[in-house]
Amino acid sequence: MALFVVYLSHAVTVRSGGVGMMVAGTRGVAIPGRPSAQDESQFLADPRGFCVDCCGQSGPVFATGAFGDAVFVGGGEATDAVSEAGERVPGPLREPFGPLTSSAADGRSAFDSACGPFNDECYAALFQWVPLFKETGGFSTFRFDDFLDPRVRKALPAMRRVIFRATSPALLGCKLEDLPAAPGLESPKDWGTAYAEYAAEKMKPISGGFGLPFKLPVLGGGAPSLESALGAERAAEALAAVEPTAALLTSMLTMAQAHPEWDARLVAEQKQALTGIKPEVGIDSAILDAMPLLQAFALETLRMHPPARPDRLRLTRAVEVEGGVTLPAGTLVAPEPFVGHFFASVYDQPTAFNPDRFVGDAAAPAPALGLPGGAGSRGAAARELTLLVTKMAFVHMRRMHDVKLPLDRPAISGYPLWAIADSVELKATPYMYYELQRGVRKLKF
Repeated sequence: MALFVVYLSHAVTVRSGGVGMMVAGTRGVAIPGRPSAQDESQFLADPRGFCVDCCGQSGPVFATGAFGDAVFVGGGEATDAVSEAGERVPGPLREPFGPLTSSAADGRSAFDSACGPFNDECYAALFQWVPLFKETGGFSTFRFDDFLDPRVRKALPAMRRVIFRATSPALLGCKLEDLPAAPGLESPKDWGTAYAEYAAEKMKPISGGFGLPFKLPVLGGGAPSLESALGAERAAEALAAVEPTAALLTSMLTMAQAHPEWDARLVAEQKQALTGIKPEVGIDSAILDAMPLLQAFALETLRMHPPARPDRLRLTRAVEVEGGVTLPAGTLVAPEPFVGHFFASVYDQPTAFNPDRFVGDAAAPAPALGLPGGAGSRGAAARELTLLVTKMAFVHMRRMHDVKLPLDRPAISGYPLWAIADSVELKATPYMYYELQRGVRKLKF
């Protein structure tokens, strides 16, 4: 069978019997893979299945026809190498908490510097979930909303609002209630609705690559959009922080529901860590350090259900990665968590949900991908800060409420965000302390 190879200064395509394979550099070092025009649609339909199939055929580095004919990589050394040798190609989401991590030594110090406002606003947002006691003094009729259960809400949209409010002092410079008022944007609730509308537009599942989805109607028919009220830059920074954090948070709630044995272990650990701490006290990094099982649980959720993907990279110089494969300058590379997070050589039984793999002295390395922005060590500060904010909100949520999701495990899927569907409902029944603190209101008929 004839094999025709065209040598160029960058990656070129080899055709043999109709099967495509990428070739790198003038030496003709092959990049494994069988690029296809259907790769992108297949990846979007099932990212994990697509990567499993490609890794099985080609190994941990493979050429694809997805996202501009990107080469997928996943190993820690490979992602670090391409991160240092590539220029980022912006994706749908920026690096989370960029304004905070850019001026901090690491994610922990960035969290500690903003811990107070994070906690205060997270607590305030979740406290509003507690329904007021109803005092009637006698009545002869009912209002319709008396029959509605205020404890049930859409899980992911609700968590978006909580995280948006919690991070607003750090990302927007003030609390939502202190932002300049505009018609239709006069309260934290109004701003939360504006964010939800903005996120729905920007994060609509993409079916054709990195193009923008269609524009939704303007909020409220006349109120300004979040982008026009805050400016495009600050709105984008808020989106980058809120979306992956809310997605990871709801995935952790989902996995706790799906694994009762781990739910019980987390409850016991949290109870011990919070013993002697008042119910309204903030959750700082020292308290989180006392919850190693929660850290392991968060890492395993991030590994198996990465909320987003790092940006693609255009290599500015040649890089050698696994298997002696050389990626030449000009190669478009996509660091992919569904490759790097599932190496059997790194994670024993990689398809099993097992947070214990991250516990103890012989713990497996933390997953290096799974969030937008930088890959590998380049994005370490953003990953650490996102995990800390997520764990803080997770503890607040479960300290204040008994949380229930549907008994059948909600599917975690999607692109550009990997999360449970917006339609999945959550029931958050407040504990008695918070109900008593919330107070009483009288019904009016």
